[in-house]
Amino acid sequence: MSFIAAQARKNNVDDEGFTFVHCDITGTGNGTYLARAWMSHSRVIYAYCSMSDVVNDAGWSDTMSADYGDTVFFGEYKNSGPGADVKGRPEYVKQLSDADVKPFITLASIEGSKWLLPPPKV
Repeated sequence: MSFIAAQARKNNVDDEGFTFVHCDITGTGNGTYLARAWMSHSRVIYAYCSMSDVVNDAGWSDTMSADYGDTVFFGEYKNSGPGADVKGRPEYVKQLSDADVKPFITLASIEGSKWLLPPPKV
C-alpha cells in the first residue's frame, strides 16, 4: 500500500490543497492510492493525468475516519488510463465539471503572477 499525497487542510476556510495536472502515474504493483486524508478537510485534485493500473481501484482513502468522508475534497477531472476508472471510487470523491476544476488549474490558484517569471523575450 502506498499513497501519492497526504494533504493536511484542517478546515474548509483554509485556501490550500494539492493539485496534480498533466501527471503520469506509473510504477509496479497495484495498491497505490492517489491521496489520503491527513486532516479532516484535506483537498487534492487530479486533472488531465494519465493513470496506470498501479492505482488502487478505490483510488482514495479517508484514513479510516468515517466522518472525513463528509469533509474532504477529493476531485478528478478528465484523467485517462486504467487507473482513472471511477467505478470503484468512494462516494465522497467528486468527478469535477469544467466550472468545478477551473479554480484549481489556473496560475491564479498558486499565485503564479507573484513568483513565476515571464518567458524570456527573444
